[in-house]
Amino acid sequence: MKQLIVLVTLFSSFAVAHAASRSETQVVTLSVTENGFEPSSLDVKPGIPVTLRVTRKTDATCATQIQIPSKKLKKDLPLNKEVTVDLGKLEKGEIRFACGMNMMEGKIITR
Repeated sequence: MKQLIVLVTLFSSFAVAHAASRSETQVVTLSVTENGFEPSSLDVKPGIPVTLRVTRKTDATCATQIQIPSKKLKKDLPLNKEVTVDLGKLEKGEIRFACGMNMMEGKIITR
């Protein structure tokens, strides 16, 4: 009976840990300043969903939008308001992002 209880406890712990790892999301904060996107290069892990939290902190920029062509995403960036961009799971490699006019760029590197 004790062995059965130990097995059930171990299995339950494994199931909870496995469920938690599947729901893990990488949240990355990005600012838009007079210098462009800061940071301009982001490192994330592949296979885990990624969410960008972008805040435009200046009017002295053309980056009033963020676009991610490979994901077919374009979002407006209102001044001083955080915008959430869900990218889903990314594969190893590099994804570029830019302002709406492609004047300011950055990249997300998955390794």
